[in-house]
Amino acid sequence: MATNNKHGIDPTSLARTLSHMNKDHATDLLHILIHFNPLALIQLPLDLEKPVRQLVRDLRGEDVDIRLVDMSLAEMQVQTRAKGAAAKGLNGESPMITHMIPINPPMKSWGERRERLVAMTKEAREGLGLPAEGLPEEEKSAENEKREKGVALIDTYLAPRLFWDGAVAISVAFFFACYAAVRGGYVEQGLWAWQFTQKWWPLGGADGFKWLVKAMFLPVLAIHITEMVMFDRSRLAKNAKIPMGGLTWLKWMVSVFFEGYMAFRRYDDKVAELEKKKH
Repeated sequence: MATNNKHGIDPTSLARTLSHMNKDHATDLLHILIHFNPLALIQLPLDLEKPVRQLVRDLRGEDVDIRLVDMSLAEMQVQTRAKGAAAKGLNGESPMITHMIPINPPMKSWGERRERLVAMTKEAREGLGLPAEGLPEEEKSAENEKREKGVALIDTYLAPRLFWDGAVAISVAFFFACYAAVRGGYVEQGLWAWQFTQKWWPLGGADGFKWLVKAMFLPVLAIHITEMVMFDRSRLAKNAKIPMGGLTWLKWMVSVFFEGYMAFRRYDDKVAELEKKKH
């Protein structure tokens, strides 16, 4: 079974997962193999004079040369070789036996691997009557290590800075006020707003002003909502100190809606300042 890059499996991540399971969870691999592929017990040249359940309870990863050699979204490939003099063949070494362990249902993405390995380990232990403790965890990624070292987190709302932050917010608010006035019928012939725009708006007078405001409304609204989503996912979703739906979170969302990039910059500048203080 080849590495399934076509399924979005990163070779480096795959190698890290295989190495971690082989190094730290050989016994878990053995339990998964026996539970999901019981015929493996027959294939392994082990002492089967004991009851099978007792044998499984006593069996450990160091008793068998077991390796996870490949993994796809739908199956795991495990190789085993029994240790000990009784297991050796004519050439003085027992052969490696390959076992296929189905992953059912198949994973939708490689990102599910840790969750699925934990679930399979738990199911295997429960099925074999073993305690479900010390479930496998993949080696810490660089991102997780960075989090554990303590990335600076903001725990409060930062008001717009004068001059530019406030200027942008006022400009956006003014645009939406203009749209509300147009939609509310306050820019109609005979009214003050109509007379003002008819005289001073250079692109078609009052009618040109109304057309432009209506044409711009949906694109402007879409852009500012997109900025809110981006800010939440790239900043606040990773900040445990500002939970979604809280007052601080709402203040940041409102700021991003009216300020856009300026709120991004204000948040990032504060993070950089806190990071510098830490070091």
